[in-house]
Amino acid sequence: MKFEDIFSDVGGFGRFQLIILLLACAPRLILPWHFLLHNFLSAVPSHHCHLTAPDSLNLTHQDRLLAVIPADKDGSLSSCKMYSVPRLHLINMTLGEYNQSTVISCPDGWDYDQSQFTSTLATEWDLVCEKRSLNQAATSIFFIGVMLGALLFGYLSDKFGRRKTLLLAFLFTMVAGTLASFSTSYPMFVVFRMLCGIGLTGISIISITLSVEWTDVEHRTSMAIIPSPMWSVGNVLLALIAYFVRDWRWLLFAVTSPCLVIGALCWWIPESARWLLANGKTKEAQVSLQKCARVNQRLGSDLGLSSEQGDQN
Repeated sequence: MKFEDIFSDVGGFGRFQLIILLLACAPRLILPWHFLLHNFLSAVPSHHCHLTAPDSLNLTHQDRLLAVIPADKDGSLSSCKMYSVPRLHLINMTLGEYNQSTVISCPDGWDYDQSQFTSTLATEWDLVCEKRSLNQAATSIFFIGVMLGALLFGYLSDKFGRRKTLLLAFLFTMVAGTLASFSTSYPMFVVFRMLCGIGLTGISIISITLSVEWTDVEHRTSMAIIPSPMWSVGNVLLALIAYFVRDWRWLLFAVTSPCLVIGALCWWIPESARWLLANGKTKEAQVSLQKCARVNQRLGSDLGLSSEQGDQN
């Protein structure tokens, strides 16, 4: 008796598969939160060199800006340069002192506009001007982790099973994402974000693989496609979350913490019977198929399996 025949008896697309489909939609909801998160984490708010014009002159904030910050070619105030000595027409000094004023890089750090973001990677570690490339590199390093995750979790899921590896991916992502949100340095952050990318790829590929392997041939395409629109829903929710959470640490923690809940829900999904048979675990496959039959109300199904059937799938 072929596996597809047995699978048809226990229900190739019934209540059991609909529950798995619902659970498979949940990871698709949170994946874009991380893949698009750097649009908010790496945001660079308006900034300029820390003002050094003395307050004793009773200058307004705008006058202090004009006294310290030079203008760029487009007329806007520079984000990365300042005068070594404040300009003459705003501060009482001799002409000689004014002539000695030169344009220099910001020696005392930057002042950031916090009207839109209270904290980002750029403001946390001053990843602006000469260090701006480090801010952009954080995104690239994350996607290196995504690439490595496809290789690592693809191998692990074939070696140790879909279910165990999926739960490991959720735990891996949760731990790495949480540690990244509490990073005390830029190198620590990018390392844990890369590890987070590895775990997220595991969630992505294994959740789809597990749901498809529990579905009959006729409905596999639908099983893989239906969760896809959840990506768009996730995009909208990310914008909403970022609107209310404007500190990068809490934002990263907010989009990571649901992994714990969704991972707990996915605990319900049994191991893929196809994988179990392919690896000679006939008794365990029988237990998984019995669970499928019970949920699909096919308790009278004949589940006589042999280890040779794994080689036919």
